[in-house]
Amino acid sequence: FTLLMTLCLTGASFGQEMLLNGGLENWDSDTAPTDWTKAEALTKSTDAHTGSFSAFRNGGSSTKDLSQTVTGVIPGNSYTISFWYKVTAGDDQDARIWCAWKNDGTTVYHAATAPEDVLRGPQNGYLDNNGGVWTKHEVTVIAPADVDSFYYEVRSYSNSETYWDDLSFFKNATASVKNNAIEGFATYPNPVTNKEFTISSRSTSVK
Repeated sequence: FTLLMTLCLTGASFGQEMLLNGGLENWDSDTAPTDWTKAEALTKSTDAHTGSFSAFRNGGSSTKDLSQTVTGVIPGNSYTISFWYKVTAGDDQDARIWCAWKNDGTTVYHAATAPEDVLRGPQNGYLDNNGGVWTKHEVTVIAPADVDSFYYEVRSYSNSETYWDDLSFFKNATASVKNNAIEGFATYPNPVTNKEFTISSRSTSVK
């Protein structure tokens, strides 16, 4: 049994949450969630998906962001980006994901340049308001070559009332399998819509 466990542990690595304060439970002030680089026009709210607090954008003009740079990204590894959101007022163009891969602080790739476009929009569109109820958005991607970090950002737009909570950038468990990375790999949406989901990549490899 001990030998079996040793072989299993050396052949795989466990998953890891890499985003700080993704649950938005810690705040430096009522407008500044701890560890977030940018938190524009957001206030602490007790209308939370889980826990005690969420971040709330209450109307106003222009685009407002909630963002954090995640370091320690490894090319070829699988990562799952997810968050919960709720839109209670707006015009159906109120919120979306707007992320990018980075290398030494410089943006080197984001999904808006690829057919799947899962990190911006998705598909350069907007998140479904879904009747003003808490909704999860999730996508799994493979880090492309020549990146070392990830710029995690969600956006809300003019006159919207948008809540954010339980944001996550999760490094998925990996096994010691050769050629296990597919460039630009993505699956979406999660949850599945109309019993369908999409698997895509920028690679010509068999998949």
